[in-house]
Amino acid sequence: MTESYLFRVQERLRPSEGWLPFFLLAAAVGLLVTAVREVGWVAEDSVMFPTAVAGLLLGVLLAKRPLHAFWAWLLITVYCSLITVFTLAHLTLPLTTLSLGWEATRQYWLQQGAVFIDRAGGWLTAVSSDGRSQETIVFAALLGVATFLLAAFAGWATFRWQRPLPALLLMGLVFALNGYFGVAPVWETVLFVGTAALLTAIVNYAHLEREWTAAQVDYPEDARLEMMGYAAMIAAFLLIFSLALPAFSITRIQAWFASLRPVAEAESTLGQAFAGVQAPRQLSNPGGVGGSGLMPRQYLLGIAPELRETVVMTAVVSVALEDEQFLAPPELLQGTHWRALSYDVYTGQGWAISEERLDPTAAFQNIPIPDSEGQTTLSQAVYWLQDGRTIRYTTGLPSQFDHATLVSWRGLNDLARVRAEGEKNIYQATSHLITATPDELRQIGVADTPAALLVRYTALPDSLADRVRELAQEVAGNYDNPYDQARALEQFLRQYPYSLAVPLPPKNSDPVDYFLFDLQTGYCDYFASSMVVLARALGLPARLAVGYLAQPPDENGIQTIRQIHGHSWAELYFAGYGWVEFEPTAAFPSPRDTTITQTFDRFDFVPTTEEPFVPPPIPEANPARPFPWPRLLIIALFFVGLFLIWCRQRREQVLRADGVVWAYGRLQHSATKLGQPPTASQTPHEFSQALLSNLDGRSPGQRLVHPITRIIHLYNARRYAGQATGGQEEAKRAWGELRRPLWWLRLKRW
Repeated sequence: MTESYLFRVQERLRPSEGWLPFFLLAAAVGLLVTAVREVGWVAEDSVMFPTAVAGLLLGVLLAKRPLHAFWAWLLITVYCSLITVFTLAHLTLPLTTLSLGWEATRQYWLQQGAVFIDRAGGWLTAVSSDGRSQETIVFAALLGVATFLLAAFAGWATFRWQRPLPALLLMGLVFALNGYFGVAPVWETVLFVGTAALLTAIVNYAHLEREWTAAQVDYPEDARLEMMGYAAMIAAFLLIFSLALPAFSITRIQAWFASLRPVAEAESTLGQAFAGVQAPRQLSNPGGVGGSGLMPRQYLLGIAPELRETVVMTAVVSVALEDEQFLAPPELLQGTHWRALSYDVYTGQGWAISEERLDPTAAFQNIPIPDSEGQTTLSQAVYWLQDGRTIRYTTGLPSQFDHATLVSWRGLNDLARVRAEGEKNIYQATSHLITATPDELRQIGVADTPAALLVRYTALPDSLADRVRELAQEVAGNYDNPYDQARALEQFLRQYPYSLAVPLPPKNSDPVDYFLFDLQTGYCDYFASSMVVLARALGLPARLAVGYLAQPPDENGIQTIRQIHGHSWAELYFAGYGWVEFEPTAAFPSPRDTTITQTFDRFDFVPTTEEPFVPPPIPEANPARPFPWPRLLIIALFFVGLFLIWCRQRREQVLRADGVVWAYGRLQHSATKLGQPPTASQTPHEFSQALLSNLDGRSPGQRLVHPITRIIHLYNARRYAGQATGGQEEAKRAWGELRRPLWWLRLKRW
């Protein structure tokens, strides 16, 4: 019944041209999507798959319906926008969220939508101010829209106009542009040429068939097969020709095309607006900061001891009080850091940085960071000694520099880092350091965090081990506010010993999981990464910051920073205050261990009055993994269900079958397993005699004579005596007497 229903549905949906043109068209669209994704224009190019599928299906569906072209394309445009935004904003609901009801669904959509709007708004801000943007979400949206419309137009031209050539030519133009600007591989283009030739021929012939039928013109039925053979030969020739074509140089044509003034101007404009498209969006080694491995400070492991002591910079930090500058007290700088940048994307293998908008900022121009409370304004004079590095280091978040800089943003106002426009070894900067008290931070909840920041900085890969999430809950899940949860995580991680003498994580392993449960010793990257991941597992917005560890100043207030002081730490976001630093690395002071109260003429430093935190013990190294009983039970139930379905189908098959013929067939099958297969020259009677002779002398052999003889008698009557009915139940009962003894004989023989 199910098969017949599916057959009727298939016949109802089947285009008059047949399924072959549809599948060829789908192959052409798929080749185009694959070719564009081969280049890797942007990280979000996966949007092309759902938009291509949706566009093709909608275009074919509307082409086969008697709907006016205007309304059809209006509908296509609406769905194009909806599906593209829905995919890029990640609005697809997880099952866990869907099960929580409407309010959880609404919050999820608001958060994901806020991230999309924030990224698109950051791009628009940069472009409207003639700035340079590395944001790729808008380019990805254009890719999705173009793919949807092109796939829909291909379906429309093929099944409404019966002329796929215009759409195929447009797709060929996209192949050419993708190959020119992206240096794409050629094999997709070659296959596309052959597919396009075959598709055009088949659709054209289907159109001719309908015209011949309408005009009552007689034509041979095998003409379609002959035409397809010729079309395949032409397609094969075009494939061979396309493979040979790249051997011819087209350098002069490319150079001429690139030299055209409109082309050069367009490339310059697009290069400003879509700077992030020209290179991967997520950088593993940005601007000379950090190393080239899984972790940003990994380069510390391989340098010689004498290099570790190399001075990289000196600096003086001062505080403005009543319009006067005073050297910052050492207590104020305890546990602080010289901040370079922050990483926001944890990949499960390490960290990556998203930079979406570049904003040139003039000297002494304020960097537009959102206002925050509980801050202390610092001034720094920095002398960089090591190299021509342009990254700008500050204590806290920078707000102003004495020279032109290039500020990198995520979204509208999420600062990533600051670089100088040109080499400048000596510079002055103003920054803001968060000095809010623990009681003030305890009043802040996660719900106060802007949606865009919350989604961006709580993201974790699906591959994260469950035991990491469980450990986060065990350490800090019982606290009722984010600050105490963060402090609990910080103090827990400080139990792990610090060491630079550690091996690299195993290939394809999660470094946080490896550190927490296997390695259980390491350097700052492991500690900071673990705190950020554990905090995100609790739903707290957190990120990894890198730079240098601040050093005690000498009597002149000068800090001397060496290469060994390269450091990474955790930052958590508290609404109204901003990004607050935490130090989970063992043996280094935490900035949260001192409360700073600023008055107009002095600073008061008092120890924190927090209750002592007793962290749970660290997990045993290489713990025995619990036996996966739940998974095995699910797998067992799955196979039991399959077995029951099979038994039911077999029973239904027996009920539908002729009982006499079925019993004779089962007897033949068992005889074959016992080494006595029937031969084509044997009659049923001869087959039974041979089988009984084989069974003679075996313990159950004599008991089987009667049921075997009965089945043979009924089968002969059915097949040769003309008895079309009757005897079915008797034959089934006879087989019931045979089944178990024959099975035991087969088992004994085996």
